[in-house]
Amino acid sequence: MNSRVIAAAASVLLLIATPAIAQTTPSPSPSPTASPSGWPAIPANIGSIVQGIVQRLAGDATAGYGVDPNHVRGVVTFFQRFNLQVRMPLNQYRNIHLHQGTIINPRGTTLQSGQVVDVQGHPNPDGTLEADVITLVH
Repeated sequence: MNSRVIAAAASVLLLIATPAIAQTTPSPSPSPTASPSGWPAIPANIGSIVQGIVQRLAGDATAGYGVDPNHVRGVVTFFQRFNLQVRMPLNQYRNIHLHQGTIINPRGTTLQSGQVVDVQGHPNPDGTLEADVITLVH
């Protein structure tokens, strides 16, 4: 039993007397570098152009369904001087008012029933659309 006590005491003294061997000071890790992503980057000066294209495509996709109150696409069902009615998909109809500054593209075109048009403008409180630009879609 004495030999066990002496061995335990010697182990404790040995641990206290020797410097810590188990852990050494870690070497500094290198600073992280940017890993290349799989997607190409868009230059900053092109961002506004891309955003405009995306908004235009989204507007064209939703115009026919009457989601955008400022944009309508459909078939002319009625046209008389300053009044226009357009049938959109899902048999929805939208009344449109023209004014002296309304632009009809191509210029000089007279609208007729059955033509497909794209109308942009601003909504009136009564739910009609005040047309700023009407474009004949071929």
